[in-house]
Amino acid sequence: MPGLAGGLFAAAALAGALHHPLTPALAVLLLGSAVAWATWRPADLWFMLPALLPVANFTPWTGWWLVDESDLLILAAMGGAYLRWGLDSWGKPAAAFDRTPRSMRWVYVVLPPVLLTGVWRGLDDARGAVPWTAMLADLWAQGVYGDYDLPGNTLRVAKSMVWGLMLMPVLYRYGHAAPLRLARGMIFGLFWVCAAVVWERGIYVGALDFSDHTRITAWFWEMHVGGGAIDFYLALAVPFAWWAVWTAPRGWRWCAAGALMLLSIYAVLMTYSRGVFLSVALALIAMATLAHRFRLVAPDRSVWHRRAMACLAVVLVAEVLGVFVGGTFMPDRLGRSNKDLYHRIEHWQRGVDLLKTPSQWLLGLGVGRLPAHYGAQTPEGGLPGQMRWARNSEGRTQVWLSGPAWPGVKGELALIQRVALATGGAYRVRLRGQVQAPARLLVQLCEQHLLYAFECQVQTALVHASSDAAGRWKELQLHGPDFASTGIRSTLREGVLSISVLGANTPVRLDAVELIDPQGLQILKNPDFAQGPRYWSSIAHTNFLPWHMDNLYLELLIERGLLGLAVLAALAVGALVMAAQGVAHQKPLSLIVGISIAAALLIGVVISVIEIPRVSTMLWLLLVVSPLVRES
Repeated sequence: MPGLAGGLFAAAALAGALHHPLTPALAVLLLGSAVAWATWRPADLWFMLPALLPVANFTPWTGWWLVDESDLLILAAMGGAYLRWGLDSWGKPAAAFDRTPRSMRWVYVVLPPVLLTGVWRGLDDARGAVPWTAMLADLWAQGVYGDYDLPGNTLRVAKSMVWGLMLMPVLYRYGHAAPLRLARGMIFGLFWVCAAVVWERGIYVGALDFSDHTRITAWFWEMHVGGGAIDFYLALAVPFAWWAVWTAPRGWRWCAAGALMLLSIYAVLMTYSRGVFLSVALALIAMATLAHRFRLVAPDRSVWHRRAMACLAVVLVAEVLGVFVGGTFMPDRLGRSNKDLYHRIEHWQRGVDLLKTPSQWLLGLGVGRLPAHYGAQTPEGGLPGQMRWARNSEGRTQVWLSGPAWPGVKGELALIQRVALATGGAYRVRLRGQVQAPARLLVQLCEQHLLYAFECQVQTALVHASSDAAGRWKELQLHGPDFASTGIRSTLREGVLSISVLGANTPVRLDAVELIDPQGLQILKNPDFAQGPRYWSSIAHTNFLPWHMDNLYLELLIERGLLGLAVLAALAVGALVMAAQGVAHQKPLSLIVGISIAAALLIGVVISVIEIPRVSTMLWLLLVVSPLVRES
């Protein structure tokens, strides 16, 4: 049975790789290597997943939404490990859960019914009056694409718990040195994130510019509608950077660990997130205090190591002070804390008000249903726009763009595609489509990483209603500065073409979009949507309220009810208790895992993460390893 499951998982991963929009051959090669690696050394799942998940997503280039490369990685890793399980138990079948610690076996019994209930309620709520067969047919036609207020969002949000439950048996079966492997994986993953932060800041903003109002997103493309994916991840991962410094021997290893710690704090500071500042600061203080309290000594107890740690602490303090006094953005953020907290409390209250019946309080609105309900029921937080992909009677794909749900809702939602920028002049955009009433379009081509635009060429156009059902071409000349061609930074910046509708209740149908560069070449991929939404994505501007509750516990309450909140809270509390038991027995990794979970739970007061499956899966790994840290 494990071998069969492993074969199915591996086949699913490779089938997804074959359909990768960018490099299917490379995707098959990499995922095939992951299958082989997990088959050869299944215990390395504990290392592989936290090391690669932080960078396993290319949504801005592929357009994938319901699934992405992180899902294919998990499927490939599980496929190899389960295949190895099948080979190991050939002729002598083993019980599936025989190596799961007793303290975690209740999860197999309790969580699946809670998950299935939430998914059923989410799909039932999303389908409305549509028959189940029609809704499921729409889901199948949607494929890997979709939107946050559609039924597919239920499946997208639920998948992290599905992966967690499927991973648990094989992770525990091959749990030898699991805490150490996990810690090393977290270090590698944190290195990739810090490298992405340095690249983003250096290329787009300037590494030492602390006055620009740009906040990092690194490789967490899920933040195209806001949210705190990188904030939550850093709260999880930074304690492991401290562990690396604390345990590294003198020489190049300690220097590398110290550099990673400095880069990690730099990344924390560049989020300009007060929640991350507080959670990471308390985590570091708690680790030092508890290590002293329980006499957890460093492997290297030399005078050199103590002096090096003291020097690192001084440099970290100087780094923090440099960001605070070296620019204006950080003081501005801190000065707005009271006002922002007031607005956030209002946001939380509007979210809780979505629960109206006893069944909703007990079981929630359904997994993934917050954006649809919040956007429809709260005028202050309505969706800033909507994007729908559809096929006409001739089988051609069209995209329908609309502005805010009603007047007064701030922000825009833009249809986007990433492009390579050329120098030497202005760009032109050609649009073909139709509108029923006059509509204003905002078309921009900007140097842009994700949410923040820098140099832009822009045009705002009024599109008049037409009786031509086939749609007419409209050409727009973009106006703005030429994109720079001097220096390495300017040549490495990517561009983003975005199209959004200004004004409420004015849907626009687009049949094709072309971007003409200064040399007269059309540079967009899939310009006529013949391949559906492939290569196209979306970005929200200014208004991020409908997509996130900005509180982990309230989002669990709203979507999964008191029952789901209680079950997941019991899992988290149990993990903390087991980590504390390990600390009492002087297991250093117990301290790191426990502090990491505690920091995540603390930042969860101001950030929700269950709608970001990639980060939720990494939190799940920490919860799952907690029974093993007592024996590490």
